[in-house]
Amino acid sequence: MQEAELIKQAQKGVTSCFTQLVTRYQVRLYSYLLARCHHPEDADDVLQETFMNAFQYIKSYQPKWAFSTWLYTIARRLLVSRHKRYYVAIEDVELASDDTNELHSLDHNNFWRLIKKYVSADCYDALWFHYKEDKPIKQVADILKKSESWVKTNLYRSKMKLRQVPALSRLLEEL
Repeated sequence: MQEAELIKQAQKGVTSCFTQLVTRYQVRLYSYLLARCHHPEDADDVLQETFMNAFQYIKSYQPKWAFSTWLYTIARRLLVSRHKRYYVAIEDVELASDDTNELHSLDHNNFWRLIKKYVSADCYDALWFHYKEDKPIKQVADILKKSESWVKTNLYRSKMKLRQVPALSRLLEEL
């Protein structure tokens, strides 16, 4: 069944259709949450709460937005509202000598983890949604509640900043 039809049926109260939507998005959404939470258990909790909220408010979903954008917005709001408990504070840091081992073994598995050390939380989210989730600039702006020009500017600035880290610059070329 197509996503639009699953959504319509879920809005009518057909739980099996909502379950199919959960199945389609849970892995990607969990990956997003795991990258931002201190512990996998926290990501599990926020994931569950995201889908509970989505189920509760599915009737308010409007098809003018992508369903994934709506879900990520719910998840991001939950993270921000639980800032002290769940959201990993990300600050700009200088490359420390103890990062060199991590940089030498850099691959796609720890690439995103290392990026968190060099960019702000909002910039990290913009990079994640645009490059990891393949969201267009407009959807990234909608999720982050920022302007499209903010997203474009900060994607560019973040990439320029990350290119200054030699090991990261190699993988950035693949973005």
